[in-house]
Amino acid sequence: MKRVLFIMFCLAVTGGVLFALSGSRVDAAGSDLSGTAYIAGHGGHLAVVDLATMKSPEDIEKDRIVINEAGSEMEGTIAGMQFEEIKKGGGTHGSAFTSDKSKLVVGLLNGDVVTYDLKTHKRSKPMKLGKKFCDAVAGPDGNIYFEDMADGNVYVWDPNGMKAVDKIPVGASVCGIAWTHDTKKAYVSDMPQGKVFVLDWKTKKIIKTITDPEMTFIHQVQMTPNGKQLWVSAPNEFDPGLAPGTHKSQIVVIDTKKDKVVDHIVLPDDVRAHDFEFSPDGKKVLLAARTYGNDSVLVEMNAKTHKIEKKISVCYSCHSKYGIEVTIDKGSPLLCGILVDWGK
Repeated sequence: MKRVLFIMFCLAVTGGVLFALSGSRVDAAGSDLSGTAYIAGHGGHLAVVDLATMKSPEDIEKDRIVINEAGSEMEGTIAGMQFEEIKKGGGTHGSAFTSDKSKLVVGLLNGDVVTYDLKTHKRSKPMKLGKKFCDAVAGPDGNIYFEDMADGNVYVWDPNGMKAVDKIPVGASVCGIAWTHDTKKAYVSDMPQGKVFVLDWKTKKIIKTITDPEMTFIHQVQMTPNGKQLWVSAPNEFDPGLAPGTHKSQIVVIDTKKDKVVDHIVLPDDVRAHDFEFSPDGKKVLLAARTYGNDSVLVEMNAKTHKIEKKISVCYSCHSKYGIEVTIDKGSPLLCGILVDWGK
């Protein structure tokens, strides 16, 4: 036993593998949810999780969908600022279904779009659209909306014609979009500005800007199934001006009738949520979260009590089995957008 612990310690020192000390615990009890989650990552592939079992991905062939090579969000151009560029291929960052759910439409960190056929397992060639995509969201009109972290535009893409149909300038480095049920308003998050812009969806003009002291560096947004609240991912990795982050990781809740912040759901330090998916009945919410250690995780939370009920490894569970070493993002495997087929 001492020999095993010593070997694990050596691995942690030489390879930065800290899972033995602080890795994600796998809850093997399964879940009362059903469906398939697709979680985009900087490694250029989507992790695939069966929600009925909530089993961590371990099979490199069955539990992931390879789209492109790796890439990092904090490189290249962000909000017009230049950062060191390590990879030009661009990892995956968000995906959306076509209307019949036969294909995934995936946005990459280099601004390309790739489609993936879930039945034939064939992917398209990359199609240039923007510069640096954060999320990909199916809109109420059937088009796919890509939020660009480099130039602050929302790019509108027709999945039938496989072409761009519009570009909406919104902020500096936008990351997520969601609509009210009546589609009169849309909400767009701006990552480094820590702002949520409220748009009149008919005119596409900003009618209000929502700010909060606890939104210093934000990512994707998600509307609750009843449309009454918008949940904003605020992992707050940075303070304003990209200074080191001093605020807790949390979810900021906005009342969509008043367009005001009404709640803060503070999360553990090793749960830096970047995106959400609510169960159809609104009782549970899935969080795609980073630890900034040697893993990223999928978290199941009670939407009413905000209690974390399950948390599973999404990256290390597979990486450790195959001896995969993460060489970008300071050695941390980073996930972002989550998409769920609830099978209904």
